Amino acid sequence: MAFVVQQSTRMKFEHILYPLDFSEQSVAMKPQVETLARRFGCKVTVLHVFEIPSTWYGSAEAPTINTDCFQQFYDAAQQSLQDFKLDLPADQVAKVLSEGDPAWIIADWARQHPTDLIMIGTRGFGRLQGLLLGSVVAKVIHDTACPVWTDANARFHGGFQNNIGHILCAVDIDAETDSLLRFASEVSRAFLAKLQLVHCIPESEIRSNKYFDFDLQRYRLEGARIELTKLQREAGIGCEITVTTGSTAKAVRKLALENQTGLIILGRGESQHRFGRLRTHAYQIIHDAPCPVLSYCPVPQAHTSSSCSEEHRAQSVTAAPPPIGSSPL
Repeated sequence: MAFVVQQSTRMKFEHILYPLDFSEQSVAMKPQVETLARRFGCKVTVLHVFEIPSTWYGSAEAPTINTDCFQQFYDAAQQSLQDFKLDLPADQVAKVLSEGDPAWIIADWARQHPTDLIMIGTRGFGRLQGLLLGSVVAKVIHDTACPVWTDANARFHGGFQNNIGHILCAVDIDAETDSLLRFASEVSRAFLAKLQLVHCIPESEIRSNKYFDFDLQRYRLEGARIELTKLQREAGIGCEITVTTGSTAKAVRKLALENQTGLIILGRGESQHRFGRLRTHAYQIIHDAPCPVLSYCPVPQAHTSSSCSEEHRAQSVTAAPPPIGSSPL
């Protein structure tokens, strides 16, 4: 199967969007945000979105909420955001407060402003699809074009150190693999880390069939390895390739633990929005990963610069309260 080779993907992290809801998982991302911002000299926007409880809107007879209550709620959120500190120079950090649906506002902010990376803590604890990561994180991963950095175990990692020595990239074999490989290569060079590719074939696709007299598993494994080697060569990179069978999330976690992986990269582009295998397992990979996960979408972002504009940085916590029931974005 032939795929079109895309142009080289250049990684750049100049502006980090850090959504903060003050939960344990969200605050636990702080050391990682600080570490990446210092390493790449990034500007950081801390975005806190608060929601007005639906019960505040009253009934049909009293459809509007009490403005005094809203002002108190807004003032408390503003104070919490002002009190939150990042260990970075003041001119490197902007703080933005908004009201509305968190997932929509985070995704819309990333679309409307030059954003190279979203770093967000996961909050899911269950195994159901909607609860695996928490609905806000799942929607952000699904709806944004820029890379999203998550860490389901951030609260257990303590002081995150910039010591990523091994990066594991989980790949499908499709039209977007070339772009993902180039991005992963750029990230590995930025961290001076060893890069390893992993591709997993489900057991259901390699089960023995009485009508075949050859080893289907070995055929599929070798075919995938040959195709990945070809794509790797066309992308101009060289790294270790692991092709295995079974559960993708389990295979990725196993390899990550064996190699003391510091970062997992996976794709989430157009083909995975439809029927791509890796897309099906992306949330499980993020949930089970023993280290941070960087999900990448090869769809170009609709902005021309990755520098924070003056207008963007002026929209800080000193701005006036947003209109009730609407978003200022």
